[in-house]
Amino acid sequence: MREETIHSIEEYLKLIKTSKADNLLKGNLSDFLFRGQTLDYPLIPKLGRLTPKGELLKVEKTILEEFKRTNQLLIDQHRPLDNWDYLTLGQHFGLPTRLLDWSKNALTALWFASGANMIEEQALEEYSIVWILMAVEEDYLHHIDTIDPFAIRSTKIIQPRIIKQRINNQSGVFSIASSSEILNRKMLNENDSFSKKLIKVKIPKEKLQEIRHDLNTLGVNAFTIFPELEGLCAYLHWRYFN
Repeated sequence: MREETIHSIEEYLKLIKTSKADNLLKGNLSDFLFRGQTLDYPLIPKLGRLTPKGELLKVEKTILEEFKRTNQLLIDQHRPLDNWDYLTLGQHFGLPTRLLDWSKNALTALWFASGANMIEEQALEEYSIVWILMAVEEDYLHHIDTIDPFAIRSTKIIQPRIIKQRINNQSGVFSIASSSEILNRKMLNENDSFSKKLIKVKIPKEKLQEIRHDLNTLGVNAFTIFPELEGLCAYLHWRYFN
């Protein structure tokens, strides 16, 4: 795993461009994936970071079934078809799942790293992080509608069905961990299949405000990321208040 430090959008895009050129020379035509974090925590799904009240995999199944059952009127409007859709929907609303969010959009990830909560969180950190995953075709799981998400044997990348507009706006994809990886708290950045494909990009906290303003100039802000009233209000809050 490589580590790089950038201080501007220009440096960030140059790093991506040179890394992409290197990958093309090696015959890798797959898109890069990006994940922005305000805190430097490891690449492990939320389900693997929590302490369950009981056996972890049983708790996982229980909360998913309760998610499906408890208020169908809230869920049915999204028209989920299978467990992949329920996991996708739960992930976007904060349910602990074995999914980890990524984006095909480098600027979207940089916006997340620049931090909606940077005032509170960045007091504890010197850097925000963008992970760049130089995935290859073999890392993807295709035809997921024919596969049980709880039966995969190793981490794969999936492209979810677009059941919520923000998935489309964020160019969202997921990595999904296997049961054994969840039980063993296996981090993607320590996974032999992925560690050499990762670049950990560090952004000093004193550069975050400038980067967020530059992103807004490029049309990347809370409302373009979250195209709902919540996103509009967050954008107006940021735009008009210190």
